Amino acid sequence: MNIRILFRSFRLAFRARKRVTAFIVIYAILFVVVGKGLQEASTLSGYLPWLGMALIVSTVYAILISQFRARDIAILKCVSWSNPEIFLLLMGEVVIVAVAAYLVVFQLSVEILGIVAYFQTDFVFLSDLQRLMVVDAMPMALALIFIVVLQIPGLLLARWRAMRIPPMRALREE
Repeated sequence: MNIRILFRSFRLAFRARKRVTAFIVIYAILFVVVGKGLQEASTLSGYLPWLGMALIVSTVYAILISQFRARDIAILKCVSWSNPEIFLLLMGEVVIVAVAAYLVVFQLSVEILGIVAYFQTDFVFLSDLQRLMVVDAMPMALALIFIVVLQIPGLLLARWRAMRIPPMRALREE
């Protein structure tokens, strides 16, 4: 595995700030919703709707990456990047967005818990915010594992789409 390419994908991801920021927010909401759903579900059949939602969102994001990065991928193919290197680039972008969203949710949960503990839930707004945002540690860790694993089908679809992009596309004017 080429670590240099992985770090390059992190930098490439944050060049498209608007899209990455939007998907960090979407993934953060997904983490909270899936974490709450896993926290309340007790059986495997209770997990299925939340896992389906995670699969759909991660697949849509992977498809959007391969669509928006088509010109970049064509340029990289022109300068002799191999298909596994391009796949690693796509994978790095998807993983960094998921991890960044997880860290945002974790940070917000810790801050909300701290504020609620400081004010000792005198404010109804704070206790409602705590019930809405804060997820227990185990369901949140499960949500991270499930979302990262459920990104694999989307990544494979993005890989398939990216490998079909011809290098000559980079030379065409659009």
